[in-house]
Amino acid sequence: MIEEKSLILPGHFGSSKENIKIIDNFIELDDLKTIQKFLPTINEWMDAGENQYAEDGTCTYDASYWQNRQCSWDILKRINIDIYNLVDKYINKMKYFLEDSFKVKLSTRPPVIIRWFPGLEQQPHADKQLNDGSPNPFPTYDINSLFYYNDEFTGGELYYPQHDVVIDPKPGLAVAHPGDINYLHGVKKVLSGERYTTPSFYTITELL
Repeated sequence: MIEEKSLILPGHFGSSKENIKIIDNFIELDDLKTIQKFLPTINEWMDAGENQYAEDGTCTYDASYWQNRQCSWDILKRINIDIYNLVDKYINKMKYFLEDSFKVKLSTRPPVIIRWFPGLEQQPHADKQLNDGSPNPFPTYDINSLFYYNDEFTGGELYYPQHDVVIDPKPGLAVAHPGDINYLHGVKKVLSGERYTTPSFYTITELL
């Protein structure tokens, strides 16, 4: 297996709050309605596999947390190619926005849809590093974004504790940030309803 390496070091973009990009109405209304109509029809989710443990017995991956929550790119492409292409359109729209904002060239990954149930939350974390600054398995998650599709839920706010930023997700909203530990982000507990998002991870292929 070839180890992936990023073209940038963690901290390349600094730690400015300005690097948290918040874009209202990023998804056009007609496209948003099409995606919203599709979401409750999803009847196939990725198998989360089995728990994984460190040598000391600590659980490093809780499969139950992800069970019946991930409509992976291959599932999405198979069950509805039109929605796959529609979400991919916005991944590429975000790619061009981020390339202009951060003066880089980026590659993308295929679209996924994530479902959040009541009681779920996510502690602050980075995308390309562990919270102590050491490498994680995704060192090329250089810049990352989130798309929000619905509002039939309570709770589930996105927050950046280092920057005192709390974002109440709205349909059509997009948020993006660098992937290192200067931009730790978490999700507050979902209190009711189901929350749907698309996370996207972009790799820098060229510095401009």
